[in-house]
Amino acid sequence: MRILIFFAILLILPVSALAIDYQGSCSVVFQGSSTLHDFYGKGSCLPFSVNEDAGVMAISELNVAISGLDTDNVKRDKQMRKMFDVDTYPLIKGSIGPVSLGDIRKALDESEDSAVEVVFQLKIRDIEKPVTASLQNIVETESKITADLVFTLSLADYQLKPPSVFFIIRVGDSVKVTTSFSLEPL
Repeated sequence: MRILIFFAILLILPVSALAIDYQGSCSVVFQGSSTLHDFYGKGSCLPFSVNEDAGVMAISELNVAISGLDTDNVKRDKQMRKMFDVDTYPLIKGSIGPVSLGDIRKALDESEDSAVEVVFQLKIRDIEKPVTASLQNIVETESKITADLVFTLSLADYQLKPPSVFFIIRVGDSVKVTTSFSLEPL
């Protein structure tokens, strides 16, 4: 009986040893267009945590503070914050269910362009929709995991009215977003 208990403990220990907690950070770069010229902006996620257990990552909700989005143009930033109704909805929220690293690695091996499609939920103001994104540039080392998530969103899908200046200069509906993640073990 003691031998069975000993082997049961040996089988349980490696599984719990596979659990890793990560501290996550990310930067956000977005690109839009207008009738005058294209524009770029940047921001960052609030710190988040990720738990990996047996190759499955449980990712907490990702939040980007709208007040932290910056296009290097004070007037445009003010209009952007007004469009998002930053006083009522201060955060853009993203969420995804558990992610299997094994499935991602397998999909990367089968992919010709080193990218994997993933679907996540994106909530802007009070509207939440699924978004299909391309997971790219995945690099795993002993000390860090990095990757980029690239997607295009439509402002109209979130009932956002793009700003305009004198009804002549209008911002386009599509915005390309690249979110660069870094996960470091705690």
